[in-house]
Amino acid sequence: MLQNPIFIHGWAFSSKVFEHFRGIKYDLPGHGKNRKPFKDFEEVLKELAQLTYKKHDVVGWSLGGSVALLFALRFPEKVNRLILIGTTPHFGGAWEEKNIKAMKLLIKKKGIRVFRELAFGEFEDFFDEESGFELLDRYVKLNLLPLIPRINKETYIIHGTEDKVVPPSEAYKLYRALRRAKLIILGGGHFPVRNEEELKAAILKSS
Repeated sequence: MLQNPIFIHGWAFSSKVFEHFRGIKYDLPGHGKNRKPFKDFEEVLKELAQLTYKKHDVVGWSLGGSVALLFALRFPEKVNRLILIGTTPHFGGAWEEKNIKAMKLLIKKKGIRVFRELAFGEFEDFFDEESGFELLDRYVKLNLLPLIPRINKETYIIHGTEDKVVPPSEAYKLYRALRRAKLIILGGGHFPVRNEEELKAAILKSS
């Protein structure tokens, strides 16, 4: 069902969130097994390109979905389909600046666990706070809305009705901007598909 899938996790997590999926799993800089500091998104895309060897279904969750969109723009020849879970085209536009600042302050005060529990639940893996917050700052400023109409890939947008990190309204923005998109709204939170069978079922349901 999934063709040569590659998985890209969300901010402050790691590829461990995709442990119940088969395929290539990438760790963002400063996350999980990738101890390199974050430099810029271009370096991230180059690292992903080195992992890919043919056309892939690129599955991105949250920030990983934004990276998947950038990858489709930068390396369209390597992308078969896009599967975007809990993704926004512009995180900085989804929340007021004061709310983003409050979230960052809360994380710095209480630790990354408070965000992980909100977005996913209980989770443990390496996270470099300095590099991670640099990545978050770049992510907040990343506005893909003017760019994604250029993407001509079959895309599945999967979003949970109870998502507390990326409002469901962001899924509709993506759907309207992309040329070949299917929108799948599920019950659940920020990560509404937790294993390969749930992901396949969601895709099949939309077909």
